[in-house]
Amino acid sequence: MVVAFQGERGAYSEQAVREYFGGETAVLPCRSFLALFDAVHENKATCAMLPVENSLAGTVIPAYDLLVDHDLQVQAEVIVRVEHCLMAPPGTRLEDVRRVWSHPQALAQCEQNLRRLGIEPVTYYDTAGAARDLAANPQPETAAIASALAAEIYQLDILARHLEDMDFNYTRFFVLGRETPPRRDPSKTSIIFTTRHVPGALHAVLGELAQRGINMTKIESRPRRNRPWHYLFYVDFEGHEDDPPVQEALLGILKQASFLKVLGSYPAAEIRE
Repeated sequence: MVVAFQGERGAYSEQAVREYFGGETAVLPCRSFLALFDAVHENKATCAMLPVENSLAGTVIPAYDLLVDHDLQVQAEVIVRVEHCLMAPPGTRLEDVRRVWSHPQALAQCEQNLRRLGIEPVTYYDTAGAARDLAANPQPETAAIASALAAEIYQLDILARHLEDMDFNYTRFFVLGRETPPRRDPSKTSIIFTTRHVPGALHAVLGELAQRGINMTKIESRPRRNRPWHYLFYVDFEGHEDDPPVQEALLGILKQASFLKVLGSYPAAEIRE
C-alpha cells in the first residue's frame, strides 16, 4: 500500500497516515492537492489522505473544489490533534531563539505564545518544509514550528511542545480511494448537490433529511465555477447510504436538486485527546 499526501515529509497529513494506517506505511509526498488526486487515478498510490477541515481555520476550500471534479470514494475520515512543536538544530537552547519559520496558519495559531517568548514569526511556505530547510541549513537564533514527526524525520530537537494558543485544534481528513469501503458503523455519508434557483429550494432538499430523522453534521456552500451566483452545497450526515431512510432521502434529494453526487459512506472517526 502507498498513501499519497500533499506536502513535505513530516507534514500533519503524513501524521494522519501514520495514525490511521500505521507507521510502516509507504507514503508518496505530492506538491499539490491536484497531484494527490492524480497519483491515485494513475495507480501511483493506493489511496490519498486529504485534509478537508480544521476546527479553528475552517474548511480547506481547494480540497472541496477538487472533490467535485474527481470520482474518488471517501473511504474513511481521520481526525488528528494538531500539536505545534518548536524545534531547532541540536544544541540550540530555547532562550537563544529569536525568530521562527512556519506556515502563516501555524504562526497565527501560536501567536500569543510566541509573543510571550519574545520570538519573531517569519512566514514560510510549509511547516514541514521549514523544518526540513532549517535542518539542511541551520541559521543562528532560528527555530521552526512543525509536527513532532517533522522533528523526528529531520533530526531536530524539540524545544517546546503544545505551542498552539488553543487546545482544541484538530484537522479532519478524508481517506480517498477508487474502491467502495466495507461498512463499519457508526457511519457518515458525504454528498454534494446544487438546487434549482427558486424560493425554498435548499429548505426542500434539507427537509428530505430532517423528515427521516437523519442528523446533518456539516453544511458548506461554494460558488459554482460555471454559473455565477449559483452554489454547490457540501453536506455530511449520520448514517450509511445502504440504510433505507438514507436511500429514501437521497432519492428525494435527487428529485429536488438539479445535481447530486454521493462522495461516499464511511466509518465516522473519533476525536483522540
